[in-house]
Amino acid sequence: MRVKYDHIINVDRLKRQLDTPGLERINGYAVLLENEWFWFPAVEPAYAFGRAGRMSVQVGSWRIVEAATEVRFDYSLGRDVHSLYLLEGGAVSRDADNDRDLIRGFAAGVDASSSHWTRRR
Repeated sequence: MRVKYDHIINVDRLKRQLDTPGLERINGYAVLLENEWFWFPAVEPAYAFGRAGRMSVQVGSWRIVEAATEVRFDYSLGRDVHSLYLLEGGAVSRDADNDRDLIRGFAAGVDASSSHWTRRR
């Protein structure tokens, strides 16, 4: 499912993760490709996605930042409302050393039998 965020909000700190019947909030990282945000639960898959996306001729810019995704049911609207919280100052460095470490970390956590990524220590 592709999430279209109802709200994109810059914050000074991320709230704690929460999972209740009416609200789910998960901390992670968001990638901006051109003008569309994508959220990931860990920095390594977010970085690999952004880096690969930037290799496309359709993408001229990208950004990655620490973020939280939130979905809550809004009774007045009768639907889920999706929000993305972007941490001010939470940008992830894209220097050469960080690039190599994050791409290697992503590759190490890939499991061909699953769409999920698992951090390997």
